Amino acid sequence: MNKSIIIIILALGLALPLLAKGADIAQSYALEAQANYVGSLEIMRELAAADASEPFYQVRIAWLEYLLGRYERAISSYRKAISLRDNLDAHIGIINCHLALGDYRPTLNAADSLLAQHSGHTQLLGKAAYAAYMLKEHSRAADYYTRIIQLYPWDMEIRGYLVNNLYLAKRVDEARAEYRLLKKYFPQSGIVAQYKGVLE
Repeated sequence: MNKSIIIIILALGLALPLLAKGADIAQSYALEAQANYVGSLEIMRELAAADASEPFYQVRIAWLEYLLGRYERAISSYRKAISLRDNLDAHIGIINCHLALGDYRPTLNAADSLLAQHSGHTQLLGKAAYAAYMLKEHSRAADYYTRIIQLYPWDMEIRGYLVNNLYLAKRVDEARAEYRLLKKYFPQSGIVAQYKGVLE
């Protein structure tokens, strides 16, 4: 009987730290859901201090810093996560921070670098296209949107962006062809209304 009690006490002693850890991260998520990003971040910092080799904690810290508008700090945490374990989530997080800061050239460079390995990653293609658009590199933006359309031909929002960038790049014949498809499949698009007198 005494052996059974001792075994149970030992088992509980080993399990309690794991249960506490789970509760902490659960609490972090709960606080985030309540938009208490500072409180959520404090919990994640404590977890990261207790397990400095855990890349997920760094990604989560970076995400919470991003939500707080602390983009430079977020970039730093994403880089720390990458140093622990290279991961696409952190790379995309850095791109999101550059976009939020209006740093479109670093966004485009980072996206292009990642697209060399992940050529069909539509999230990367979309971020690269947006950065190129903001840099007024409309032909380049159109090329990214074309790559997305090749994968998802019925994404009419992307097709609208493609029409707009083709036209701004003075690739009018291509813009007209894409416009016709957009009008055929999604006539209520704002791009259809915008370009009606120009591309018909």
